[in-house]
Amino acid sequence: METKNTPFEQLTITNRFMFAMVFSHKEIAKPFLEAILGIKIHELRDPEPEKTIEISPVSKGVRFDVFVKESGPNGEIIRSFDIEMQIEDTHEIPKRARFYQAMRDSEALCRGEKYFNLKELYIIFLCPEDIFGKDRAVYRFKNFEADDPKIEMGDLSFKNFYIFSKYREVAEKAIRDYMEYFATNKANTPATEDIDRLVKWYQTDSNTRIRYMTWQEEIDIAVELERQRADEIQKKADAEKARADEAEARADKYEKMLRELGKL
Repeated sequence: METKNTPFEQLTITNRFMFAMVFSHKEIAKPFLEAILGIKIHELRDPEPEKTIEISPVSKGVRFDVFVKESGPNGEIIRSFDIEMQIEDTHEIPKRARFYQAMRDSEALCRGEKYFNLKELYIIFLCPEDIFGKDRAVYRFKNFEADDPKIEMGDLSFKNFYIFSKYREVAEKAIRDYMEYFATNKANTPATEDIDRLVKWYQTDSNTRIRYMTWQEEIDIAVELERQRADEIQKKADAEKARADEAEARADKYEKMLRELGKL
């Protein structure tokens, strides 16, 4: 998704930065999650926009657009939600969802803690286009036994994808209203009007503008580091191939010499 050449005042909810800022308000995130997942949330903790997880300096980290946890009556964690606004189809989104789940799960347990303590986790991607190409507006995934789908794995991990350009095809009105707003930027319900008011407020807030510029710089740096890492990997692969080609050439030359001497 390109953001550099877009004037800040024109950024809409589908910009990842604007989305993270708006959905960092739990009064926005809570009804949204209840609507698209069809659940009732007891208490939503303050969402964490642009939450970063780094396992080690040499491992790839993640930056969630919006990460939020649900608390129970006694303050215990019941469920977690990662909400991602994904404008560009990078052709790797399903694997990103897998990696995001792994990173979240690795952070969820302390050393020595039982796997039983892992809670429900929802990875939610909002996309403008149908990344699966099956002409559906909503895709909901969870793990089943391949030969008998009635048998659920029960790992409490769910991955949902909402294609908001297909909002007209969404049966559930509560979901359709949100998807329509993402697709058109037109607020037609109290919930989307609340979102739109925050978008317009952020568009005029000077502190948010500064945060956006910093965010964009961080993104640019991350992209450049990723490119440099990819270049290094390619250079190493090219060097390995060159060494292998050289070894093969030496072997061929030695074999030819042996044949000429009648040794083979």
